[in-house]
Amino acid sequence: MNKYIPVLTALLFFIVSFLSSKLYANETIEFKLPDDISLKFQPIYLGLDGNKVFSSKRVKLGSRDGNDVSYKERLSTTNLGGSFIGVSDNGKKEWLYYLGQTEVSEQQWNAVMRWWQHENQLIVDPIINSKLPQTGKTAAEIFAFIEALNVLMLKTDRESLPKNGNAIAYFRLPTEVEWAFAARGGNKVSSSVFDRPYPYVDENQSMTLAGYEWHRGSSGKKMKEIGSEHIKPNPLGLYDMLGNAEELTFGVFGHDFLFARFGGLVIRGGNYTTDPRDLKVSSRTEYDGYNANGDLIRLSKVGFRLALGTLVSETGYSNEELDGGYDDYLSSDSGVSQPTASGNTSLSQQAINDQISHYNTESERLVEENNSLRQQNSQVESDFIVLKGNLEQKKVDIDAISRELDAERAKNVDLAKLADISSLENKFDILIDSKDSEISRLHSEIDKLKQNVSQQTIVLSNAELSKKQMISLQQRVNDAERRDSTANFEIEKNKKRIVVAEKRLLEALTRVAGYNLYSAWRNLETIEKKRKVSKDPKIWRINKLEAENMLKEYRRYIIQIVDNTDHTLFPEVKDELVHWLKENKVSNQQIKGMDLLERHLHEVREGKYLQVDELYKNLRYEPEMGV
Repeated sequence: MNKYIPVLTALLFFIVSFLSSKLYANETIEFKLPDDISLKFQPIYLGLDGNKVFSSKRVKLGSRDGNDVSYKERLSTTNLGGSFIGVSDNGKKEWLYYLGQTEVSEQQWNAVMRWWQHENQLIVDPIINSKLPQTGKTAAEIFAFIEALNVLMLKTDRESLPKNGNAIAYFRLPTEVEWAFAARGGNKVSSSVFDRPYPYVDENQSMTLAGYEWHRGSSGKKMKEIGSEHIKPNPLGLYDMLGNAEELTFGVFGHDFLFARFGGLVIRGGNYTTDPRDLKVSSRTEYDGYNANGDLIRLSKVGFRLALGTLVSETGYSNEELDGGYDDYLSSDSGVSQPTASGNTSLSQQAINDQISHYNTESERLVEENNSLRQQNSQVESDFIVLKGNLEQKKVDIDAISRELDAERAKNVDLAKLADISSLENKFDILIDSKDSEISRLHSEIDKLKQNVSQQTIVLSNAELSKKQMISLQQRVNDAERRDSTANFEIEKNKKRIVVAEKRLLEALTRVAGYNLYSAWRNLETIEKKRKVSKDPKIWRINKLEAENMLKEYRRYIIQIVDNTDHTLFPEVKDELVHWLKENKVSNQQIKGMDLLERHLHEVREGKYLQVDELYKNLRYEPEMGV
């Protein structure tokens, strides 16, 4: 029996490895299509714990260049989750999704559609071998292609599709946030590079497009084949994310990414005719499939790439596990949250204030760093200009001395000839010796100048290095400005959230307090009417208890409003509430009660303590409540 143990161990290891490769996604996936054509997909890891049922990360979409951009590209925050679980480079299980390594080509489109046509006994298109991106298709045609591809793979190569538990992968368009996260380099780049217009860097970590994208300056104004060997992929191994052909995504266009007025689908990226200055991840366009006459619009520069997804409900988790996982997700930092009550003394308000303080500190640090880098940049530029000027002057001096030396040599030759034929030989010998001395002196000066030039060359070389440092500093300045813009965006967003939450809380408290005040007044009016009929207190006892309870609650809410809300917001909230009460034809006395409520708030802020018995005794006679 022992002799079979190694064999059984190897077999068990093979089975586990095989199942793991199916259950846990890892590297590039290649799918075989008809006609010996393939589709490749890259894994996009998210750094999210793969042991959790639900998990997502906050992602900022849009330009980091402040408000000086189109409304289409304004900064916004949304969530991104994965469809699969894999083992990342750090050896941990993480959530990920898959994105097509290239745009879908005409050849790939043709192979899938030929199979579909043959399968459904339709006229089969001729073979197309072009590797140019498939463009000019309508959204409906693209979805029909995706349907055909899913049917093809499920019928012919189901085992090659990755899984998440029991859920099998299916092909679809990428969402807008999936596309943007991958286009920025995902987790393969630093946060500074992620926030840049594109994630491509040179040896100095400065922004560059050279060798990465097909645009107006590199394409010769012609569409190029997908995955060309003449360009490099982005940090995630994806080709043509910003150039060659624009790409249709499964996002719905709006004036921002969340809570927007939605329109058509979203087109992302640029194309082979885009000016390189306009090539950036944040570019987005609304897809319009029809003209005013109802004719289809076919966009010759718009293609698409594919993503892989899974069905959430088919992973194999029970309903209880899914509910529990979702509850855990909601309580996490990245979980979807709803605004909650927050006042000046609440823990949530303190947390928000701490966050704003952090963002203000970070903003000040970034501004200071930005200014420091600008000063360094200016000094390097100044030193470089001075050194360059000194070197040019030295070159001019050398040229002048060289010309002088050539002239002296010519004179020396003439004098030597005269010395050979003249009777004044001694005189010329003396003159020649004098000139030789002058020539030696000039040689010596030239040697000194050459040494000087050599030194200046070294200085110039250092200046060139300084120039590279200057470019690097400028890149850091730009990165700091983008971080500053992002920090300001977060600060303003949180300030607005605070105001919205504060107003909601104030409106709720004011609405309840106002109703309690009106209910107390109404009961007091009822007591007065019953007293005219009978002097027996039992008749109005219930009204008296109800009025007292309402006034106790009223006082409690008044104190809450004073302690937990911003008093500067009250006039606006009161006006909106009064307007709502009038529109809904609520009792005029309840509307009048808003003025009394406002006075009571002012008195409590000034230090007065509301007494229930005084409120009970005086409410009917308050000037604001007069009939």
